[in-house]
Amino acid sequence: MVNPLRTARGTYGAREGFVVRLEDEEGRVGQGEAMPLEEFGTESPAACERALKEILAHLERLPSPITPRPPGEGRGEGAEDPGVDPRIPPLPLGEGWGEGLPTRTPAARHGVEQALLDLLAQRRRVPLSQLLSSDARSSLHVNALLGAATPEALAEEARRAVAEGYETLKLKVAGRPLPEDLARLSAVRSAVGAAIRLRVDANGAWTEPEARAALESLSRYGLELCEQPVAPENTEALARLSAHSPCPLAADESLALPESTEHILNNPGTVGILVLKPMVLGGLLPTLSLAREAARRGMDAYVTSSLDGVIARAGAAHLAAALPSGRYASGLGVGHLFKDEPANHPFRPVGGRIELPRKPGLGVH
Repeated sequence: MVNPLRTARGTYGAREGFVVRLEDEEGRVGQGEAMPLEEFGTESPAACERALKEILAHLERLPSPITPRPPGEGRGEGAEDPGVDPRIPPLPLGEGWGEGLPTRTPAARHGVEQALLDLLAQRRRVPLSQLLSSDARSSLHVNALLGAATPEALAEEARRAVAEGYETLKLKVAGRPLPEDLARLSAVRSAVGAAIRLRVDANGAWTEPEARAALESLSRYGLELCEQPVAPENTEALARLSAHSPCPLAADESLALPESTEHILNNPGTVGILVLKPMVLGGLLPTLSLAREAARRGMDAYVTSSLDGVIARAGAAHLAAALPSGRYASGLGVGHLFKDEPANHPFRPVGGRIELPRKPGLGVH
């Protein structure tokens, strides 16, 4: 990373993971990325590598795979799909494609599933977003993640982001004394004015009393929302805070815990917004399914990365475009944090937006 990124869960100086490449019999190449980060709720790198080898060996052994239609608004049961070439053998993809394979390795599942989806979209000659939803949007807003260390440097970073066209800025809070966070947020708000949306992310580091006090104090600067103010498993505290919070609350790390996710879905008043990390949730399809279920229960959602590389962020951008709502900016504008970010790839935000490529599949190589 250009500069170590400090969050309430730790400081990160680099990101490491795996690229998955699947080649079919006609030479198409599907790409996926597995970027484990245990602190965010995935497996360890060693467990990810073992799972990838097991899943890929399983795929190679499949004699005649069947391709269920990806979940979505598609055609009626039994209807002919003109986008499928009957001469091309189907792929082992669908709701149950990972049955019998490692279950506690969401990053590995994400990497393989993304590569399969990339291949499937190429075979059907549509962008991945259109494979996920026929109503997918062609572009999406993204927020700028500010990471400078001092209030003065944060203010300058915020000015640059706004000058580039970003309308939503995000700051990491908690993990430091509240007066420091107040000084940082005050500097940013003074630098960018009242029209720019500011969101904060506590990464679950506050206790309930700390969160209540911090939200009251920080909200004087006009917060769009706060991500994960308390520990992921403490959904009861999350609900109590939501009932009186001066700004909307969003669940993030809680979604890595099946019990917390079930509680949030069954009790919509717990939060109004879900922060979706496909790497943590085990792939694009389960993440899309969760977003649609949340929408049916009156909750909104947006997609963010877990400090992933370009390939995973490309898939996340296609997913974000396919969500039921595009109300909230996605957290996919993090390429500037990396020293080795490839230049001029199509998923680099321009003017605070990502315009999805119209090419079949993922659209990045």
